[in-house]
Amino acid sequence: MAISLALGRDAPTDSVDPCYQAVHAFLDRFSDQFQTISCLELTGVHLGTPEGQAGFREKGQIKNCSNYVGEATRLVVEILDHQV
Repeated sequence: MAISLALGRDAPTDSVDPCYQAVHAFLDRFSDQFQTISCLELTGVHLGTPEGQAGFREKGQIKNCSNYVGEATRLVVEILDHQV
């Protein structure tokens, strides 16, 4: 969403390319670092179920998620710094 806010179109006739290129760069870099972009694969639990949510808490996954979100934020800022 941050990439789209920064690089998204202002008018329907504007190109989507800058935004799409930045999103693909982000997805590639995050996936290269963590081997996936899937929350299920990152955490090992399905957050859409009560059992998965309990497993998330039991495994202390909040620390890992904080790291993933922090790294995702860092990557987005880095990508946007080179685009804007």
